[in-house]
Amino acid sequence: MKTEKTDDGTPLETLAAPEKTSIGSFRSVLKNRSFLLLWLAQLLSQIAFNAANYGVIAIVTVVTHSTIMVGLAIISFTLPAVLFSLLAGVYVDYLDKRLVLWVSNASRAVATALIVLALLWNPHTVIPLYFLAFVISVISQFFTPAEASAIPLLVSKEDLVPALSLFNITLTIAQALGFLVLGGLVTALFPPFTLSLGFTTVMVQSFDMLFVIVTFVYVICTFLILAIPANAIQQEHTAGPDILRSFGKQAWDIVQHDVKETWVYIYKHPQLMLALLQVSFVSILLLVIGELAGPFVVNVLHLPVQDLPIIFAPAGVGLVLGGLLMPYLTQKLGKGRTIALGSLITAAVFVLIPVGRFILSHFAIPTPVILIYVSAMTFIIGVALDMINIPAQTVMQEQAPEEERGRVFSFQSVFYNAGSIPILLFAGVIADNLGIETVLYILAASILGFRWWASHYSHTPFIP
Repeated sequence: MKTEKTDDGTPLETLAAPEKTSIGSFRSVLKNRSFLLLWLAQLLSQIAFNAANYGVIAIVTVVTHSTIMVGLAIISFTLPAVLFSLLAGVYVDYLDKRLVLWVSNASRAVATALIVLALLWNPHTVIPLYFLAFVISVISQFFTPAEASAIPLLVSKEDLVPALSLFNITLTIAQALGFLVLGGLVTALFPPFTLSLGFTTVMVQSFDMLFVIVTFVYVICTFLILAIPANAIQQEHTAGPDILRSFGKQAWDIVQHDVKETWVYIYKHPQLMLALLQVSFVSILLLVIGELAGPFVVNVLHLPVQDLPIIFAPAGVGLVLGGLLMPYLTQKLGKGRTIALGSLITAAVFVLIPVGRFILSHFAIPTPVILIYVSAMTFIIGVALDMINIPAQTVMQEQAPEEERGRVFSFQSVFYNAGSIPILLFAGVIADNLGIETVLYILAASILGFRWWASHYSHTPFIP
């Protein structure tokens, strides 16, 4: 029986496991040596990728003090998902997965090493940083579908559900460890120092060491993939370079056909359309928060950029805690009420951050106390965004048919990445000209406006 695949080559059975099957365990999949090597490579590479993104945002914040320049930095590693993700998924279907995985990690190691050289050569320019972050993200568009496609080839059908669950759990942990822990930890442990090379002397900054460590992590990931036996990742077909060159136009035709077909289906199903927009809306909000956080710490609170994780960490804890609470909350309130309440709480907190900071500053409250207050607010935002995102994702799973589900989620990813670019630029311009806190008020109004539109679109009350 032929296995249906999504645009990125992931078998649909990996996205929706059959209802009647014997389920394996985490212990059994971790005893699978080839899977264990792939899982470790995923965990380490995701930590490295997120730590590098933290480094890019922090360096741009320190060098430019400009929110719009931070927005451009985020765009540099989100734009490739718009331009290449669907096309890369089609190509990966015809490539050897093990080859794609180790070449991707090796290539990202080289690109990250070039970031180190660029920073040592001129630590006051961000142009090479933008370009190399873009290149690394392009490479990642091939790594991700190849990794997803390799999982069902390495494990039995009984072990597929725990294998996918393990990958999803470690993806969240890797984001927290990379962005919140490793980035801040390395910059704290490695103060600037002078390195003598005989013919010249260079000043090595904390962020330079962060990218050195990321480079070595990618090298380790390369060897982990190479340690997987070549015959372990079996696949039905591969293509050589000549076939792939001739496949270019065909791949683009497939992408165009699938995008059009998926859009028509989504447009004809209003509940699915609304859920897709809600999930995309939350994802864009998270990117805007990432854009504003660094300049807020440096320009508003007048603290060093190394304090950035103090704002990000509570938001991450809130997202994890919210994920644990959502099954209970949606059972008690229903998905519609949970989404509505999450929207109102998020809008309220975006107002409370600048209002609370102003009041505390007016009474001469010390800046560290204000930072703790802002951190508490970001924790609440993390939980509230889960109240929108998780029920909306559940609706997407319920409304999308099994044979379309992979393409619906791929379409949502492209949609949110494409939509984030103008919003990040707009938020950056407003922040640089009218202040970061003005953007927070605009975000609150936008959330309420989106909630009002959603209630009319779905013919439900503003607060169900």
